[in-house]
Amino acid sequence: MLVSAGVLALVAAASIAFGAKSVPLGDVWHALFAYSGTGTDVVIRELQLPRTILGLLCGAALGLAGAVMQALTRNPLADPGLLGINAGAAAAVVTAISLIGVDSLAGYVWFAFLGAAAVGVLVYALGGSRAATPVRLALAGTAVRR
Repeated sequence: MLVSAGVLALVAAASIAFGAKSVPLGDVWHALFAYSGTGTDVVIRELQLPRTILGLLCGAALGLAGAVMQALTRNPLADPGLLGINAGAAAAVVTAISLIGVDSLAGYVWFAFLGAAAVGVLVYALGGSRAATPVRLALAGTAVRR
């Protein structure tokens, strides 16, 4: 675990240092802990650092979502494809594009979220909400996916 944290810190530092313009790690350290307002400091603080933090948070959220999905289904192989969630998201986006004429990225995201949520509820209902076993959930997800 300690090695993983060290590797994460190194990768985060590399993410901050490397971008459209490479910045030496000493300058990154200076921008983070001895901010002076120079151009490099501003780029690191206003562009590189928020991008890196957001990437770390998104990765953590995806990992947590996967762990929750595997724990709830008691299936170490559970993923959105097995449960039909990504198929529901795609179907909702395609339906929104063809019937409603949605053409913005934000619209795609919201319809994908709604479709994924609807299929998640449907799979849980088909799998027997009170007596849902991993096998029943996987079969319900496969049935919805097809």
